[in-house]
Amino acid sequence: MMYPIYERESQYSLYDEMYQMYMGTSVWDTSYMGADRSIDAAATNSIGLKQEIINSEVAYDVLSQEAKKAGYALEDADKKEVEEKVKEALKGLSWGQKLQLNITKGNLTKRFEERVLADKYKADKEEELFATVDEASVKSEIKEADYKEYKVQYYAVATTTTDDEGKTKDLSDKEKEEMLKKLQKVADEAKDADDFTKLIDEKEEDIEYAEDTFLDKDGWNMVTTKKILNEIKGMKNDTISEIYEDEKSGYLIFVKMIDNDCKDSYKEACDTAIQEAEYAAYDSWYAEVLKGYKVETVADVWDDVEIGTVTTGIVTVEDLQKMAEEDSSEATSE
Repeated sequence: MMYPIYERESQYSLYDEMYQMYMGTSVWDTSYMGADRSIDAAATNSIGLKQEIINSEVAYDVLSQEAKKAGYALEDADKKEVEEKVKEALKGLSWGQKLQLNITKGNLTKRFEERVLADKYKADKEEELFATVDEASVKSEIKEADYKEYKVQYYAVATTTTDDEGKTKDLSDKEKEEMLKKLQKVADEAKDADDFTKLIDEKEEDIEYAEDTFLDKDGWNMVTTKKILNEIKGMKNDTISEIYEDEKSGYLIFVKMIDNDCKDSYKEACDTAIQEAEYAAYDSWYAEVLKGYKVETVADVWDDVEIGTVTTGIVTVEDLQKMAEEDSSEATSE
């Protein structure tokens, strides 16, 4: 298990310093960032990745055996892929590091042959199982009205500022009037502009340009006054609003309606639901396959394993950074 542990630890170790600097916590104590659907998102990376390693190794073993039963075999292209994976895995490691990680060209070749075969079989099985999902039925459960969405472009000026102590205070009436004049000038230019998105200079600090979308049911954080928001919702496509002052959100703003019936969020919700149904179909199939195998964990060894501490002293962050620099140098020279 040393190599799959090394894979995860080397992948995340490079980010540990950044996490400690900006998040105040180790990357290993951060909420699980992997892709294993069976792991609780509230688990730490250390705990979640530990279970992910076990799950992945079991799956590779089971699926490669199932693949062989089904008559699968590695083709020339697969063997070439294995060679490349082995070469990449060994790259940059010293003899001593390979010894401590218990990896050789031979055992890595066997490992990657199993993985490639398992991945081929899994891809075909997923295609087969995903095709059984009734997409129309899944989409019928998603209410389009819940995803009524508006797409807008806008220019805005904040009517508040932050003092040296970090406290927020309102602009004075005079300051607000000056900001309104600046924004009005842009709004006047917008009426005849060929490109609504390029009405201010890049160096402009007071006026903000942005694009946004918001759902009818959720409202919009830039405009929280109900009357103003309803007027914006009622705009026709490609029309530009007057300048509004929204005291609740703290902005002077004018808007161009791009799409008052945007379907992006609805389509995303449908795609997500279909994907979840596909995953459920595969997970259900795999759970049944797994019942045909006996899986045992050597608890008195594995229970003491703490991800984030096993191989990080063998291949340090400095080692990983040096490898990355060498890879970058080689890529540049090529």
